[in-house]
Amino acid sequence: MNDKLDKFLEKIKSIFNNNSLIMETEIEGFIYGEYTDHFDFDEEVGCTFGDGFVQAPDRTIAGIIWEVADQPYLSICMEPEKDRWGVYNVGFVKPIKTIDDLVYNFKIIFPLIKEAYVNAKGK
Repeated sequence: MNDKLDKFLEKIKSIFNNNSLIMETEIEGFIYGEYTDHFDFDEEVGCTFGDGFVQAPDRTIAGIIWEVADQPYLSICMEPEKDRWGVYNVGFVKPIKTIDDLVYNFKIIFPLIKEAYVNAKGK
């Protein structure tokens, strides 16, 4: 890509990310953001799947495709690329019905997220 297009895409990404970050989830500078509305319930118990991202302290991002699972997990969906440190399939341990549910889920998977970030940046 050319520099002009790269700068434009970076500006769009920055604007989008800043508007959809869930600041309550912040841990050590990592912040969860949403692409899909986590409060648009697909089940009586709450939202059981969705798409989001994690912004790292250096403001780079990784995509997150999540579902409710019995145990937390993280697996690589797409390897790290120039503009993001990967896309990951993630298992949240409970449906999301409140902001506290989202914060709890992010806290549970955070060690896996941080490890993925370190591994991606080390490559």
